Amino acid sequence: MHSSKFCLDIASDTPSSNRLIDAIASHCVPVIISDDIEFPYEDVIDYSQFCISVRTSNVVREKFLVNLISSIKNDEWTRMWKMLKEVENF
Repeated sequence: MHSSKFCLDIASDTPSSNRLIDAIASHCVPVIISDDIEFPYEDVIDYSQFCISVRTSNVVREKFLVNLISSIKNDEWTRMWKMLKEVENF
């Protein structure tokens, strides 16, 4: 069985969306598409260590997201995945 290495978390108009939490629980590195997001526990957790943040203006650029994700080497993804597992209990 294969699982996803990355999960999209697209900004929505409701702050109660659980996509980020679902991605973390699934051990899937979140790719957050938002210009301004407030993370839970952001005063304690450094989300840049295990999430990829993308501005909405960049996502519409041709192949931007595919190229970005493709550029992440396996050892970098593994480092992010390990950090993700460390914070999953928050």
